[in-house]
Amino acid sequence: MTLKVSNKRYTQCKKDGDYFENLFKQKVLYLGFNYKKGTKKDDWYKHIDCFVNGFGVDVKGNRHLETIWLEVKNVNGNKGWLQGDAFYVAMYIVELKKFSIYKRLDLLNYIKDNAKDYTESKKEYNKFYTRKKWGKKDVLVKYRYDHIKHLEIKKI
Repeated sequence: MTLKVSNKRYTQCKKDGDYFENLFKQKVLYLGFNYKKGTKKDDWYKHIDCFVNGFGVDVKGNRHLETIWLEVKNVNGNKGWLQGDAFYVAMYIVELKKFSIYKRLDLLNYIKDNAKDYTESKKEYNKFYTRKKWGKKDVLVKYRYDHIKHLEIKKI
């Protein structure tokens, strides 16, 4: 059985993504950094939403202190955003009302060093989560903010 994303959910995700990318842009410009929107190709193939002072950034919204999903492979089995070309990942943490900034490679290396087992349960942390039983090819790892905050380089 393969589950499909409804048009309503897709539209809401797009709206949320646009909101958080715009919020990030406002914060970056306020801090005096140079900002350039990435192209659709940058976004789709390189997982780069924008460039800040020339560095590619992938912006993520709606993350929570208890639930931060890191994508190793996307739903089609291709490289997820952790294996993209962005230098930084900016995650908006709802409870902090701030973006938590990470070097993408630091997050990827953390997973490589720490996640070992696979699971089909959304409840488990620090394991490679798959949805194979629904025909999906994605691989994600769930963390709490406290698990990865030592990798954070800045909050804005």
